[in-house]
Amino acid sequence: MKYWRNFDWLLLGIPVLMVLFSTVMLYAISRWAPEVPHSTPEKQALYLMAGLVVYFILTNLDYKVIRAWITPMYVATLIALVGVSLLGHSANGSQRWFNLGFIQLQPSEPAKLVVILMLARLFADRESKIKNFSTLILSLAVAGIPAALVMRQPDFGTAMVLGAVWFVITVIASTPPVYVGGVAATAGAAAPFAWNLLKPYQRNRFTSFLQPNKDPLGSGWNIIHARIAVGSGGPFGQWFSRATQSRLDFLRVQDKDFIFSVIAEQVGFFGVLVLFLFFGIVLMRIARVAFMSGDVFGRLAAAGILTMFLFQMFVNVGMNIGIMPVTGIPLPLISYGGSSLITSFAGLGILQSILIRNKKLMFGTR
Repeated sequence: MKYWRNFDWLLLGIPVLMVLFSTVMLYAISRWAPEVPHSTPEKQALYLMAGLVVYFILTNLDYKVIRAWITPMYVATLIALVGVSLLGHSANGSQRWFNLGFIQLQPSEPAKLVVILMLARLFADRESKIKNFSTLILSLAVAGIPAALVMRQPDFGTAMVLGAVWFVITVIASTPPVYVGGVAATAGAAAPFAWNLLKPYQRNRFTSFLQPNKDPLGSGWNIIHARIAVGSGGPFGQWFSRATQSRLDFLRVQDKDFIFSVIAEQVGFFGVLVLFLFFGIVLMRIARVAFMSGDVFGRLAAAGILTMFLFQMFVNVGMNIGIMPVTGIPLPLISYGGSSLITSFAGLGILQSILIRNKKLMFGTR
């Protein structure tokens, strides 16, 4: 309890408000979307409570203890990713979940956070060897192995998040630019080969966002109607009673991938600005943790968590307005899903642990 004077209440209060807003939206969606169960908002509220429990446990736990245990956590994550490919629950052509009854656990969600912490520890432990080529190879293995496993599910969106996290942490860790540039050039050269590894529906997602009207009743359907929903919200929104795209079920996956389109149609441009303001506050508080961290591990972990939130937000909103392909990446703190929500609060709890202990060191608040 001695750390509570250093507690960042905005880093807790704003995310909770966002989830409560999400729960209200999910209640409305569950009343008009036939594919969304009526129990969805209640489950989201339960996931919030579970996330808060995890949040406070990790806040009270010294993040250096997490650093010491991250290697077995990483190994357990790899085992879970292999296990879900063999024994997981299948839906919509993907095998990503363990069906536990009360929750469908998606190992790829906590894998994002575990990879962030593992990369942070790797670069912190090898700070004096950051210019060694072996450090780059080890970092690629840390992010690349789980990325390859989630691609097998298939889950291209999570693989993209892991790639973005690796890039940002590697750059902030002061890896020689020639190494990072070489990896980027190699990835670009390998893109045509990677394209052939994608499943047909994944390729359609990439091509349809460029020309959605080419297949308006198939792969372009979601993009077309998501854009219509965002535009029809106008400046002040339709406010539930007059909305057409969401209430008449033109939008699919309204509770997850395309919940932003529902929100934009309901609350309009100015309502979305308020949502972006909340996201901005959360992102700035996370960036503040990175700046205030007194050690390399804490700084890199905070930078990685910031990347995870920012990248997912950008891609999800981008695919709702038609500037990014549909990849199934959730909107953090807003989209329905226990694994995603609890992972988000776990990351925020680790950030709070980093912050309060470094503020103690910086300002001597005992």
